[in-house]
Amino acid sequence: MDVDAAVAALRAECGPEEHEGAAVYGDVLDALDAADLHPYIETRGGLAVCALAEDGTTFIVASNGALPWSRSPLPGWHVTHVPEDEVRPPWRCLVLDTLPADVCCEPPGTLDLALVTEAVRAHAGCCTNAPRARTW
Repeated sequence: MDVDAAVAALRAECGPEEHEGAAVYGDVLDALDAADLHPYIETRGGLAVCALAEDGTTFIVASNGALPWSRSPLPGWHVTHVPEDEVRPPWRCLVLDTLPADVCCEPPGTLDLALVTEAVRAHAGCCTNAPRARTW
């Protein structure tokens, strides 16, 4: 799979919502790009930052559901790894969850992006599901 071409195609289809999401979560895009992933904004089903790995699998950075359009109510990160960006993937790995147990009443979890990229790198190196991902 040519991951760069795949992400370029996704970015070429960006509309106003994706551009707005990129403005709000540009630091997340930059952090994932620096981690040798290929990030893009996804708005189908809610706002998320996604990143394609070299093997064609996808990391999804969200929160308590979709990401909020404003960073101020962001309670923490919820990062998953899936074989492809589909509604019901055949497998899903939880990579990192910094959300408080009670999102409504507890203080937010950490929003440290270094923690996100470290968790993604570590998981990518040991995920036992990734070899079962769709081959391109």
